[in-house]
Amino acid sequence: MSTSLRHRLRGPAVACLAASCALLLAACGSEQKETTTTSARIAPAQTEGTASPSGSPSASPSASPSGSASPRLTDDQAERQRLVPATKVTWDKATQAAVAAVPQSKLVETELTWAPPNATASGSATATATASASPSVSADASASASPSAGAGGRTPAWHTSVATSDGTLHDVWVDGVSGKVISDKPDADQDAEDKQELADRLKRATVTPEQAVQTATQDNKGTVTAVELDDDAWSVDVVDTGNWDKTTYEVSTTERRVLRQEVDRD
Repeated sequence: MSTSLRHRLRGPAVACLAASCALLLAACGSEQKETTTTSARIAPAQTEGTASPSGSPSASPSASPSGSASPRLTDDQAERQRLVPATKVTWDKATQAAVAAVPQSKLVETELTWAPPNATASGSATATATASASPSVSADASASASPSAGAGGRTPAWHTSVATSDGTLHDVWVDGVSGKVISDKPDADQDAEDKQELADRLKRATVTPEQAVQTATQDNKGTVTAVELDDDAWSVDVVDTGNWDKTTYEVSTTERRVLRQEVDRD
């Protein structure tokens, strides 16, 4: 084959090869662009749906450390939650103050509650006796007793009833913060029969209120909020400050034994 013929055949072949390369490069560029576009569309979707390496959505609310919401308190439980922490004087210190205010008396009942709005100082010389009976009481015994402001401006107080040997009942309010006697007055509604019945009940009770409370709280170390002398038993209320339930124990007045108990979860 002559040289001129080879040159004529090589020209079209080179042109075809160049055209094929151009088409191949164009196809590769188009495929790369499509891949980049697809990745760009996928990436934002993955970013929006993934908030952490664990793959959980960022919009999901975080659970509490315990994995469950705290139980809602009933009205009574919420009231105990306000009253008990606001009280600084224990039942036995309040009882000592009330008994000291009424010479030769014994406890019949004491209950933790809020002092009435019109509670005022007793005006009697009970502050000195109160100070000696309770270490928590201010040393200034001559100062006038007045309610201490508690939660929400209210005063926690021990509403206490004590009786002398003849059955005469006295109504005594003791400040739940200072331990001072707020008021002290005889029960005007008692008649002779009431006094005799109460005097007999006190004589039959060979178990003291302190012993009854010790018996009731030997397995329950909650806060005592009430102690009451019934016909044949001491009734002792104990509040669990973990869940604010109240358990009432009935302890025999003649032997240190729990007769009945009931849990109030309301």
